[in-house]
Amino acid sequence: MPNVQDSTEAPLILIAGTVPDGTEALLREAGCRVRLAPTMAVTLRLATEKPRPRLVLLADVVGESYGMELLSRLLDETATRNVPVLYMGGGDEELALALGAADSLSLPMRPLVLLARVQAQLRLQRLNELAEAGVAA
Repeated sequence: MPNVQDSTEAPLILIAGTVPDGTEALLREAGCRVRLAPTMAVTLRLATEKPRPRLVLLADVVGESYGMELLSRLLDETATRNVPVLYMGGGDEELALALGAADSLSLPMRPLVLLARVQAQLRLQRLNELAEAGVAA
């Protein structure tokens, strides 16, 4: 199983909503720490608490809310707008990307595709952080 870790500390992934069975275990097996957020309120709280997530994996339904509504809220908040959001749903991929999701995955989940997309987003985020700090990659 590929390891998505890009540094000495395991990246924290926040799973918002209900994602396919096995997603959490797959991410943990790949070296990630995972926190679960069943509702919009919990997602917004966990996304701003320390340690902050390196990535939000967003389902199309989060508790009583739609994932797109939560995506907009995450991107509107100063504390969370730089955290990449990977939308995972049965449809609306183009809408998620248009609203600002960093990437989008259709269901059914394909484990290696999910891990590749997570790894790509974590690498991009790390490169952006290095660029902002003025460190040559």
